[in-house]
Amino acid sequence: MTDAREVDRHLVAVLNQVLDAIYQVKQAAWSATTSPAREDLHDLFEFLVEQSGRFMMAEERIDGRSPDVSSPSTHQRGNLASEAGGDHDETVALLAQRLNALADDVRARAVAISDAQESSMLYELADGLNARTTRLLERG
Repeated sequence: MTDAREVDRHLVAVLNQVLDAIYQVKQAAWSATTSPAREDLHDLFEFLVEQSGRFMMAEERIDGRSPDVSSPSTHQRGNLASEAGGDHDETVALLAQRLNALADDVRARAVAISDAQESSMLYELADGLNARTTRLLERG
């Protein structure tokens, strides 16, 4: 049986990654003023915000808030659009690549804590990321 500290460690790691993804989605949405991807980016942003709240509550139930949870303002590093050379399509592609990598990591963490009830949250997050990323690339 996975112990609570191990579950908490995975939840904190995922939460920090979700907070980082929220910031990156906001950057991509900012550059999508006339793109068909704008609606999908908005949906993705709302999904990630909802998920961050779920993970915060789940993580806090295990011995309170971990000191390893980063403040949302610490996730404001780097410029996704700049990394993509200012090209919106490349920004969306780079974001999708990062979100798919996040989904892969989240799924691996779900396997690591498969006997804990929180593993289902991880699978839901990974599945939701993959579905939204696919939709984003199809329309983007």
